[in-house]
Amino acid sequence: MPTVRFIFNRRKTASTVTTANVELEIYFNRNKRVRINTGVSIYIGEWSDEFYVVKRKDSTELNTRLAEVYNEQMKAFADISSSGKEINAKNYEIHKEKNNPDQPKSFLEYMSNRIKEKKLRYDTKRQHLVALAALRRFGRIDSFCSLNSQNIEAFDMFLRAENSDRMQTTLHGYHRRIKPYVTEAFKLGYIEENPYLKFKDVAGKSKDRKPLTFAELNKLRSVDLPKKLSRVRDLFVFCCYTGLAYADMNMFDYERDIQENNGLFYIHGERVKTGTSFFTPLLPPALKVLKKYNYKLPSMSVQKYNDYLHVIETKLDLKKPLTSHIARHTYATTVCLANGIPIEVVSRMLGHKHVATTEIYAKIMNTTVESYSDKLNSIIK
Repeated sequence: MPTVRFIFNRRKTASTVTTANVELEIYFNRNKRVRINTGVSIYIGEWSDEFYVVKRKDSTELNTRLAEVYNEQMKAFADISSSGKEINAKNYEIHKEKNNPDQPKSFLEYMSNRIKEKKLRYDTKRQHLVALAALRRFGRIDSFCSLNSQNIEAFDMFLRAENSDRMQTTLHGYHRRIKPYVTEAFKLGYIEENPYLKFKDVAGKSKDRKPLTFAELNKLRSVDLPKKLSRVRDLFVFCCYTGLAYADMNMFDYERDIQENNGLFYIHGERVKTGTSFFTPLLPPALKVLKKYNYKLPSMSVQKYNDYLHVIETKLDLKKPLTSHIARHTYATTVCLANGIPIEVVSRMLGHKHVATTEIYAKIMNTTVESYSDKLNSIIK
């Protein structure tokens, strides 16, 4: 039988002007205890371990409330015992979940339902579903009672072991997408403690993205590739000369998104990820790709797209990772900034809400410095 007791002012916050909660603590073992907020909140000096709430006009009323909370838990223990099961933490949590008709059957069910209910943009929803799928592969987090700091820690280790190439920023992304649903479950009373309060999630630093140089971009455009790889290369080149992210490229519609002004063509649309509008010129290499596919770009999953890009990367011996986002980075840096396009204009082309976001791309390349060296040498004597 677990030890059950009332505790007051556990966090030592009570004073003569600040109240603290009275909690009912159920101690199963040193690794598992459950604390229930009784709803009773009092000041320092109004608690007695023997008589409970004292020195208040409503002491009797508050102590009655405490007795109700206590008796409720005793009934739960009696129900577990009468069903022939041992009274332990796991059976207690299962019993509690069964007897709360409004509570979802499991955390995974809750998270899945909330993802469907939330008004998330396509790309954001996909990322949340990827995090949910990772939890399902992990297998140790399903019911609400399995949602504890030990399992969150184990999930983090699972992500590292599943793919050793995952960077800390990627791991942080998984936790960042799961954490809000855990916090919601805590606020709704489905779990007693928020396990993320004990788990240290570090954001980490992203790898320095390396855009393609003009030489590498030309090599990529001219190389002969098998049909599948050629199609992926063409999509990548299209993004290198438009700045479209994969999700925006996948949603591109020539008739809807193309505008003509003074004989020049522009792509005018909204980013899938943020809803921000962008306006960017349709440069000749991108137009060439569109003509090749009769103005309707091929479609494929982002996973296959990135997998094939890595194959192309190896074939060309590029010595740098080739991913869907590198195309956008190449457009910002190699195609635009290196050709003197002002960063504010590039920001509008990319559909960034703030120029500060565009500054992430503003890596000054050696060739840019070299192009201005003669001018500086002629001025500085």
